[in-house]
Amino acid sequence: MGELFDAIKLEAAKRPNVARTEERLEKHLGKERWKDFQKACLDPTISTSVILRVVKSTGFSVSHSAVARVRTDLIKAEKQ
Repeated sequence: MGELFDAIKLEAAKRPNVARTEERLEKHLGKERWKDFQKACLDPTISTSVILRVVKSTGFSVSHSAVARVRTDLIKAEKQ
């Protein structure tokens, strides 16, 4: 295979660091807004897209998939 393909395979093997995104977001939002974020993530009537738009409006640059991963982790933690 070629050099480009090898670079793509290497990048694809990396799993995004969800904990890092979560830590950065928590720091950015602060204690009270972080609690609001968690509450929104646990509310099934609020879509990930809405959460993403509001988080981005605070000046935090994040992807839809990153918010979805954080949300999934919070839901899993809540169930345990």
